[in-house]
Amino acid sequence: MIRPVLAVVLNTYREVVRNKILYAILFYTVLLVLTGHFFADVSLNQERRIIFDIGVGLISLFSVALCIFAGTSVIYKEIEKKTIFLIVPRSISRGQFLLGKWGGLFLAMTVVVTAMFLILLVQVKMLKIPLDVALFKGVLLVYFEVALLIALALFLSSFTSPAITAMLTIGFFVIGRLLPDLKQILFTKYQADGFRTVAEELLNVFPHFYLYVPNGHDFNGHTLSLTTDFVTWSYVGWAFLYTILMCSLILIVAAGVFRRRDLA
Repeated sequence: MIRPVLAVVLNTYREVVRNKILYAILFYTVLLVLTGHFFADVSLNQERRIIFDIGVGLISLFSVALCIFAGTSVIYKEIEKKTIFLIVPRSISRGQFLLGKWGGLFLAMTVVVTAMFLILLVQVKMLKIPLDVALFKGVLLVYFEVALLIALALFLSSFTSPAITAMLTIGFFVIGRLLPDLKQILFTKYQADGFRTVAEELLNVFPHFYLYVPNGHDFNGHTLSLTTDFVTWSYVGWAFLYTILMCSLILIVAAGVFRRRDLA
């Protein structure tokens, strides 16, 4: 059971790397050096805040873009090239196939995020800025965000085309990032308790991507910042558990949908 899944993980990882996804590290380095140094120079003794915010923000931005790019087409390519017919009929189920795809994509993104984070640490060292544990917490949240976004992209790609999957993934991601603001709008603008309750429950179904924003809101809606009172390790732990739960639920539903899909 484990060996076929690992084979899919490794094959997916190699496929993603062959798509030149690692070029994102080069673009990140150039942007970080140019924007980081520029804003650090023009800021008034705010180099630490600028570098931390820009560095982790760019890691999150690049990671999201790469997840959408890679995750929305990975199943479609297997179907288009007919290679899925050589994999699924053998000793692996469609659910295990999806799990392997998620693992391969996450492994590739882990390499990319880790490389970008190391580059950020070099930048911080060059500017002689003291390291802060908040920086490591922020990057951990990026890993969680990547895991959840990959699961969502695979779920959507299990029954739609790459173009529609990309649009839906972006839509879910944007709504997930804006959930606290959307809930606040519902609370202040709509007075009908029944409608407001239904709308809030529907919004709770969306993956809570706002939880992973380095400068955003926590579970209780409080404002977070990498350079002020950032999240505790307890928060990181709860975010990890939430990510595991949501990824598991999404992949289980995706497996059920994918089993009913006609691949012919």
